[in-house]
Order: sequence, then structure tokens, then C-alpha cells
Amino acid sequence: MRTLDTNVVVRLLIGDDPQQTPIAERAFLDAIAAGGVYLPDVVLAEVAWVLRGYELDRAARHELLERLVRTRGVVVEDIDAVIDALVHFRQGGDLADHLILARASRAGALPVLSFDQRFSARQGVELLRTTPPMGSGQQDHP
Repeated sequence: MRTLDTNVVVRLLIGDDPQQTPIAERAFLDAIAAGGVYLPDVVLAEVAWVLRGYELDRAARHELLERLVRTRGVVVEDIDAVIDALVHFRQGGDLADHLILARASRAGALPVLSFDQRFSARQGVELLRTTPPMGSGQQDHP
């Protein structure tokens, strides 16, 4: 089994570099033939982030990523957690946050503590406040 770096996966998915794309395609096929392609969560999160720079809407980015992780010979740590994260990614937010929550949930390590107000709207995420709630009598610390 071999691992593909983010830049190789992006070339594979987007095909925008005439020199690197065929090399990425060959590397992918060779890795599949050699036992598979391992894609760690960090690569999936980085690919989702990099794809924002292309003229692709969220649904198209979601479809590319889901098709990739469902490809025969592609291995991720926990396909159910990744698919769960991708479902939520399609609805909004960052894939990295959704992967964190999916992994934390499966590890029994909830809640996820975050300063991100949007992310904290998800069940299993608790917002850390930088200022105390009104009437608490506590001072804010720098």
C-alpha cells in the first residue's frame, strides 16, 4: 500500500497540470496495483481545502471526494466516519471539523471543544467562550 500526498490527489481529481496529471494518474494506478492507496484524514481535509481555490461548488467538491474514497483500492481509516463527515461537509462547514467530530464521536471523546461558533452548532461540539456570559461576575483574562 502507498500513500498519496495532497498535491498528487489534487492533480488526479482536477487534471489541471499537463505534466503532473499523467504522472499522478500513473502513480495512483500503480499504487492500486501494489495493494492500495491509503488516504489519511489530513490528506482528505487538505484536498477539500485546496479544492476551494478551483471554480467548484460545494456539491462538486463533495462528489469528487466521495467518489475518491469509495474507489476500489482506496483505503481510509474508518470509511463510515469519513462518509459521515462528507455528508455534513456537503451541508456546510469545513471537512476537517467534520472529520474531527466523527473521530471524536467514535472514540467516545465528546464533546469537541471549539471557539468556532458555526461548528459548535453541531451536536457533540461545545463552544468555548472568550467572554463570560452576562451576569456571571467573572473578568475576561487576556
